[in-house]
Amino acid sequence: MPGTVARQETCPLCGTEFDAAAQGCRPSCPMAKGCAVVCCPNCGYGFPQEVGLAGLLRRWLERNKPDDSRR
Repeated sequence: MPGTVARQETCPLCGTEFDAAAQGCRPSCPMAKGCAVVCCPNCGYGFPQEVGLAGLLRRWLERNKPDDSRR
């Protein structure tokens, strides 16, 4: 069972949006089972997928950040 959650992710390095399902970095890694690291299909940058409370908080803050164009 993979440790990643199937949802849209945005690469923090290049900004590419992609589906995190099946984007584990290295399947040959001995710690790949249950690993929450995803790799960007565009640039190959690996980063941990935020799950649980940290992920919920980050998504909530991004969704509710003030829009500067409304001022």
